[in-house]
Amino acid sequence: MERAEQPPGEELERRAPWSGLLRSVVLPLGILALILGGLWYWELRGDERATDDGRYGIVELPAAKNPTGRSPKAEIGRAGPDFLLERPEGGTLRLSDLQGSPVILNFWASWCFPCRAEIPELVVAYDTYRDQGLVVVGVNLQEPDDIVLDFADEFGMTFPIVIDRGGELGDSWRLGGPIQGIPTTYFIDATGVIRDQYYGPLTKDALAERLAKILPGAGG
Repeated sequence: MERAEQPPGEELERRAPWSGLLRSVVLPLGILALILGGLWYWELRGDERATDDGRYGIVELPAAKNPTGRSPKAEIGRAGPDFLLERPEGGTLRLSDLQGSPVILNFWASWCFPCRAEIPELVVAYDTYRDQGLVVVGVNLQEPDDIVLDFADEFGMTFPIVIDRGGELGDSWRLGGPIQGIPTTYFIDATGVIRDQYYGPLTKDALAERLAKILPGAGG
C-alpha cells in the first residue's frame, strides 16, 4: 500500500517539538559536558606538571656576554633570553654559561609526537659532534622529573636536559613562531648569538643545514 501523502506543514509540526527539545536541552547539555571534560583534563594535566618555587626561569643576560649590544630576544642575529633552570637529575643549567660552545636549544615534551620523531636525530648529532664542542640542550615543558628522566632513558638522550617548570620560557622564546607549538629548535653560535631557528620536527637534512651555521665543517 502506498504511503499517503501528508500536507507539507503536518510533518514539520510533528517534528517541531523534538527540534525544540534538541536545541533547548540536548545541545546545551552536550556543550556543558565538553566544558566540564576540558576542565577535568586541564586539572589533571596541572596535577602532573612540575612545580616551580619562583627562583628559576628567565634571568638577566650580563652585558659582557651579549656581543650584539641589543636586548636579548629570540630572533636570528640576537642573543637569546638567558635562563637558569633545574635539571631533573639535580643541579641547574644557565644558558649563558655555555658560551664558547655552539648550542642546539630544543623545546620538547613527552606527549608531543613530533618531538618523539625528531629526538633520535638530535641524539645522533650530539653523539657525533660533542667532541667538537657541540652542546645540545633539551628544554622540557612543565613535566615532572620522573617522566622526563624516563623519556630521556627511552631515547638515549645523554645531552643536558632542563625543565621549564613555570612555563615562562615558552613566551620569551616564542615557541612555534606563528603556529605557537613544539617542537621548536634554536641554533646558537659560540658567542651566544642565534643563527637559525626551526619550527616543527627536524629532519636529518634540516638539522644538518642549520648545524653547519654554528659548527663549521659539521652537517656535511
